[in-house]
Amino acid sequence: MNYKTCQEQGILRKVLPDKQRAKQLRSMANQRFAFWQRQNDQQFVTLKVEGFYEIIKELIFAHMYEHGYTSTNHICLIAYVQEHVQDFLYESEKIDELRKLRNEITYRGFTIQQDYFDRNEKEFLHIISNLQKI
Repeated sequence: MNYKTCQEQGILRKVLPDKQRAKQLRSMANQRFAFWQRQNDQQFVTLKVEGFYEIIKELIFAHMYEHGYTSTNHICLIAYVQEHVQDFLYESEKIDELRKLRNEITYRGFTIQQDYFDRNEKEFLHIISNLQKI
């Protein structure tokens, strides 16, 4: 689903900017990030991947609320970031990959292997860092 379709279907819509809500979401994302940065036990790799998606999602929602947008699904959340964050296409695709993994974890009990996390951790950290800056 693209940005225009998300708007036309009312999934992604303009609202009054809510800087306080954006600040609260950033704070929560930072708390989650600090927590998961300390967790290095391979036993929790699935939860860490899921946690990194939650951090990214909260940072995107914070940006949306700050700029007067909201979304009722995560696909349009990703469409929003593609539209509003310059040179972020690859990262958006990685976020969508994480979204799908998070759904597999949450709804099907899927387990992430350590090697997946090892191969992708730098990209996750890069995405989080970029979203914290915007």
